[in-house]
Amino acid sequence: MDGEKNRFVHDLRNPLNTISINAELGKLTLERTGDVRKAIAVFETILAECRQCSTILDSLKNTRFVRANEDEDQ
Repeated sequence: MDGEKNRFVHDLRNPLNTISINAELGKLTLERTGDVRKAIAVFETILAECRQCSTILDSLKNTRFVRANEDEDQ
């Protein structure tokens, strides 16, 4: 079960890392160049990665380790 949980954590960290890097890139792009089109492209990447996180979390709802943890909390 730990292997499955670790895979989900890893799968979430990848898009979160991309979100973090692109948020910084978007901020720097606007601060340094004011290039709105480039910033919009960066923010589109961030939104796509957020959707990926949401998809991963949706799939997490049906896993055994989530249900087992919920049972332990009760």
